[in-house]
Amino acid sequence: MGYRSSFTSRGFRSGILNPYGMEIFICVVISLFFIIASHNRTNFFVNVKHYVYLFSKPGLVLISKPFEFINNTFIFFNNFREIKNIKENLEIERSELLKKIKKIDFLEIENFRLKKLLEIKEKNYSKKLVGRILIDSYKNDEFSFMIDLGKNDGLKINDIVFNENGMIGRITELGQFSSKVITLYDQDSVVPVISMRTKKSFFVQGSNEKLFIKHLDNSFSLNHNETVVTTKAAGYFKEGIKVGKVKKTLDKVYVEPFAKLSDSIYVYVLVFDFENDLNL
Repeated sequence: MGYRSSFTSRGFRSGILNPYGMEIFICVVISLFFIIASHNRTNFFVNVKHYVYLFSKPGLVLISKPFEFINNTFIFFNNFREIKNIKENLEIERSELLKKIKKIDFLEIENFRLKKLLEIKEKNYSKKLVGRILIDSYKNDEFSFMIDLGKNDGLKINDIVFNENGMIGRITELGQFSSKVITLYDQDSVVPVISMRTKKSFFVQGSNEKLFIKHLDNSFSLNHNETVVTTKAAGYFKEGIKVGKVKKTLDKVYVEPFAKLSDSIYVYVLVFDFENDLNL
């Protein structure tokens, strides 16, 4: 049994109206037409090209819309990814800048406090030392602290410790390179003082955030907000060191210290030479 190939049966069958042959012929004619039109500048061909473009434009635009949408979508997500990366980098830079700003602010505060400490005008001392408060994770007493000055720096027991606002405490324990300071707020702290306006002499004893007045018959004779300073009554304090100011209520009178531990980073220690003062 024999059979014809598909090429022969489809393309070159006998007959003048062979569909496949007509298709090839039409395509060849159209191709030749466009080749001639592309090189010919006559009005006829120009108009033909114009009308072909004019009638095909809506279809081409319609066909291109999905591809344009897909392309814009890819561009959007690519830009979104870039923006996200830029945002992450900016967040990192912002965090680093904030750390630098905090460090600068901290250094400015420390510089200001050191300048305030150096403005103390007391002259009757043999040494003036600036020390830093040490952080003690084992400390269980909120009314004392350690400083990075000790015997090697010439400190002695009962040397006075200041911050920029006034007296904050005194040395109670000495090491070679560090010392323990008991603050005015401690109940074991008793300081001899005198009021500046009323000239009343008495003692103040620590009690949390206030100083109780001791050994004064009538504490209400003191003026509200007048300043109290140290005296020589105890033998180891120099006179004239600011301690606090008097506060009066309806039923009690107490002294509010000028200096607070919470606002201290550096402290100032004045080492007095009592032997020279007493001519010993």
